[in-house]
Amino acid sequence: MVDSVAAAGLVQGKSAQSKQKLANDLDSFLTLLTAQLQAQDPLSPMDSTEFTNQLVQFAQVEQQIYQNENLEALLASNVKTQQAMAVSYLGSYIEVETDKVMLDDGMAVFTYGLSGDAEKVTINVKDTSGDIVRTFSGDPLAGLHKITWDGTDETGNPVEDGVYVLEVSTVQSEDAADDETLETWTTSLGKVTGMAADGTSTFLAIGDLSVDMDKVLGVFESLPLDDVDSGDDISGDDTGDDTGDDTGDDTGDDTGDDTGDDTTTT
Repeated sequence: MVDSVAAAGLVQGKSAQSKQKLANDLDSFLTLLTAQLQAQDPLSPMDSTEFTNQLVQFAQVEQQIYQNENLEALLASNVKTQQAMAVSYLGSYIEVETDKVMLDDGMAVFTYGLSGDAEKVTINVKDTSGDIVRTFSGDPLAGLHKITWDGTDETGNPVEDGVYVLEVSTVQSEDAADDETLETWTTSLGKVTGMAADGTSTFLAIGDLSVDMDKVLGVFESLPLDDVDSGDDISGDDTGDDTGDDTGDDTGDDTGDDTGDDTTTT
């Protein structure tokens, strides 16, 4: 990232270049105008309206350059203010709107949001090469849902720490309106380990993941895991748990109990 002071100097240098170019163009215009005035026919002098308008245009451009210069200085000052604010994030945990997540020490926490109910939700975690590392089955209800990832792939083997990409795919509910569009979004949670600026924006570092400070949604003293159910927000396997539990329990219990009870003795 470019340091804000260097970036401010670069921006101000552009304004200075524009001012110098305008000054050179004005000098060339005045030199040409002087030569035309000296060579004009005294009996048919030049119309002063045209070059007067051109001088006015030069003045307008000069004013615009000064306005841009002031705006650029204000922008550079704003970046410095953002940098000062960003220092307070160091060591804190933040939630930021992004489609990436940082796996740190075998732990990653992220969320996905749905604008409406879905039939099915699948969240793929991909590496930087685009290969799927882990797939989660999500809650299809509208709202924000949190997932923790223990840093293992589909076979249970741990993967390397680093930045991974989140991809949410949905199957829309059958009772949804034809013109209804199901929107999804993702956020990532992690600890701020650094900050930087490029002259126009301030960025926070969550390990190797760089995020725009304007995308921060929340700040926490510790990683919020209170509403996560035992790690992964994955649909459980409940099939067959109760099947056949009561079958045959009472069969034959009463069969033959009363057989022969009413035979007559002679």
